[in-house]
Amino acid sequence: MRRVLSRRSFIALGSAVALSAGLALSGCSSSQGRRPDQPQSSGFSSQPESRGLMGSAEACEVRVGLIMGPPSMGLSQFMLAARNGKTVNDFDFTLNGVDYIGLAASLNQGDFDIATLPSNIGPILYNNRELRNGYQVISVNNLGVLYVMTTDPSVSSLADLAGRRVYSYGEGGTPEYTVDALLRKNGLADSFTLEFKSTPFEVLNLMQKEEKCVAILPQPFVSLSKLMVDPLYVPISITAEWNKAFADTGSQAVTTTTIVNKSFLEEHEQAVVEYLRMAGKSVAWTIDNMDKAAALQEELGTFMNNSVAADAMPQIAMTCLTGVEMRTALSGFIDELYAANPDSVGGAIPDEGFYYLPPIGAIEDDAIGKARAQAMVQR
Repeated sequence: MRRVLSRRSFIALGSAVALSAGLALSGCSSSQGRRPDQPQSSGFSSQPESRGLMGSAEACEVRVGLIMGPPSMGLSQFMLAARNGKTVNDFDFTLNGVDYIGLAASLNQGDFDIATLPSNIGPILYNNRELRNGYQVISVNNLGVLYVMTTDPSVSSLADLAGRRVYSYGEGGTPEYTVDALLRKNGLADSFTLEFKSTPFEVLNLMQKEEKCVAILPQPFVSLSKLMVDPLYVPISITAEWNKAFADTGSQAVTTTTIVNKSFLEEHEQAVVEYLRMAGKSVAWTIDNMDKAAALQEELGTFMNNSVAADAMPQIAMTCLTGVEMRTALSGFIDELYAANPDSVGGAIPDEGFYYLPPIGAIEDDAIGKARAQAMVQR
């Protein structure tokens, strides 16, 4: 896959942190990660334990940084409960637009205790031992949300993109490396030029201007494009293609995750457990009440248009996977990203210390939305 304006090895994130903290997050290998000759991350030995919660039992403030869009669109009930004082801990939510690079830098600066980030950013943080904090992943928020959209009705498969220029957003994040791994698996690496833009809105402007334009974008920006581009075709679900290509391994595409500062977890595990419980309840409510949830997006800042959110919600593969379910889904995805490009996950496969396993009984349902999300991405 040929790239234009590439920021290889996650330079942008490294630069953002270097400017604010004198540290780099680019693909630094860890002594605990997998070397190229080591096996994939299967056969984890750790399992959930019956134990008490770590740290203080006292309520505390929890600073949460969110990306606008899929990882936040299912949290409306949680955000409203926190706003109305109906949570044990004081959850302070901050929306960071679509700037996951800035959010990762802010998390490392200590501005947040918990943050939603693209699924490859957690491993990069974990693998870089020069950072000021340690990190663990506590949940998967979305499975695949990427789609090919075009104004050319002749496009119906990935092979039809050969020789074309395809626009996208998410360089250095999950979109880039998901497409990279998928093309390599299908023998299509370097078959087209993938040109990254700094925001999804730049891509949408190009879709309006260029004839027979092709782009790969995540929902809900695909739904937003329906208001701006006519005619518009959405012939390919990247997630459905991923599931077909990796049927031999069972790997699932994972778009977004939630990361916690490890020291905060150790000092306030009860707050992290409440976060996961509340997030799970909110996601479950959203799946069953998508119209009502969509009507809250503008008010809460999780997306900029309620009607677009309503169209997109069934297609953002919303979940709340925790514990072993989270580890199974995410570790398989990380394996494939690493195989395609080790830099995509920070140069090494994270060991099992990356994955937070709540105590037995702390979380009632560790696979909220999983079946629904898997069914939707196949359509």
